[in-house]
Amino acid sequence: MSLLDIAVVGELNVDLILTGLAGFPEMGALKLAKDMSFTLGSSSAIFASNIARLGLRVGFAGKAGKDNFGDFILASLQANSVDTSRILRSSAARTGICVCMSFPENYAMVSFPGIRETFTVDEVDFDYVKQARHMHLSSYYIQPGMRPGCPRLFRWARENGLTTSFDPDTDPAGEWGEAIFEVLENVDVFLPNETEAMRISGTQDLESAVEKLTKYVKYLVIKRGARGVLAVTDSRRVEAAPFRISPVDTTGAGDSFNAGFLYQFLGGASLEECLIWGNACGALSTTKMGGTAGFPTLAEAHEFIRERSPEVSRMVAKAKG
Repeated sequence: MSLLDIAVVGELNVDLILTGLAGFPEMGALKLAKDMSFTLGSSSAIFASNIARLGLRVGFAGKAGKDNFGDFILASLQANSVDTSRILRSSAARTGICVCMSFPENYAMVSFPGIRETFTVDEVDFDYVKQARHMHLSSYYIQPGMRPGCPRLFRWARENGLTTSFDPDTDPAGEWGEAIFEVLENVDVFLPNETEAMRISGTQDLESAVEKLTKYVKYLVIKRGARGVLAVTDSRRVEAAPFRISPVDTTGAGDSFNAGFLYQFLGGASLEECLIWGNACGALSTTKMGGTAGFPTLAEAHEFIRERSPEVSRMVAKAKG
């Protein structure tokens, strides 16, 4: 039996989230926010914290500075029982921060990457990762130190019997490139959003992106915001509408979807059930500020889905087999 359910390999930073802004910042002008939250950031850490909250045994391999932000990150992960023993601490660089200007349906971010850019695959404890049955990595494009070694990391994980999942996130440089396909060759569950899927595949429409990406991965799960989610395998195609909810902050909603989806996926659930849980966890995460504060416990997720059973029925009825 594996000692961990999931080993998460990835970036670490904190988030400063501003809400209630009248509009986007302008040069030479002051905009006031009505509220703010200082919270755990980074796609990988939000995912790790949230899927651990559902009850899975989660370990994290990453790198943080020897500073107050780094201390805050480790304490936040440990509060949800994530094992942080393989998070390296270094005084060579500072822990990064992302400032997010959050609006109910969208956001704008400015990030100081800090030490995350120096983390490399050579610093990952492979023996530790091998103790898990699944490996997840997020934010490929904003980890320049990790990118060259990612094909080796995912190939090694597959060779050692782990299933894998991968959320690429956006490329701030707008380059995207072909190197990611070497990673995708050993990815079981690929979790881009619609824009990322098209940019990575170099296509202009969703169907062309699906056709290209499904040649590489076993499960292609494309997040489409208010239009729901599309999941495609070699034999099935399922669409699921989102839950109707009034969002407070969408920070981390995609990572929360990943946590709900993969929780059920690792439990052997049907593709429909994975999508329902992903949508439920993603929706609930938007009810509070930050990527983790609104994420449900296992009991809360069950209760939300039970209370929304008519909505779930319609969601499943719209699925395309």
